[in-house]
Amino acid sequence: MFHRRFFAFSLGVTLSMGLSLAVPLTSAASDQQVLELRDNCDPATFNAVIGPGACVGSGTTTFSEFIAELQEDQVASDWVFDPDEVTIHLGESLAVRNTGGETHTFTKVTAFGGGLVPILNQLSGNTVPAVPAPGVNVFATFVPAGGHTTASSGPGGILTPGQNLFECFIHPWMRAVVTVETD
Repeated sequence: MFHRRFFAFSLGVTLSMGLSLAVPLTSAASDQQVLELRDNCDPATFNAVIGPGACVGSGTTTFSEFIAELQEDQVASDWVFDPDEVTIHLGESLAVRNTGGETHTFTKVTAFGGGLVPILNQLSGNTVPAVPAPGVNVFATFVPAGGHTTASSGPGGILTPGQNLFECFIHPWMRAVVTVETD
């Protein structure tokens, strides 16, 4: 059974921590590939359950529809990384933009799994926690609604040659593979 108070508390704590530690916003060059963090949250119903400001978008999926879809399919289909597969060349970077109404994370992991919100892990079938990649601080990967960041490859960048796995640590079914080619 879905426990509304536990979910609201868990997500509220997570969001409040994330908003205070949001990823610094940088401008993206126009020739960069773009990966969008998307959702379709209905602000009235999400804010009523989770708290004011949890959803600042103009989506149409109510909170109860979101939970029902998770219970049935283990994913909420409008909560995605788009595209979920990206290829760039070494030395290039990827623009990451949150076009949804909720805060998301863009967290590099060693393997996909569960995130920070126990009830969303349970409902999405992600009972084994994801492990952030070495040196990655999950709380530094939050991207607020309307925010953006850049993931760079090459010296000092988070993207390394080969496949790089990313997921949202709030909505753990939101996943992407970023491949960095060296040729």
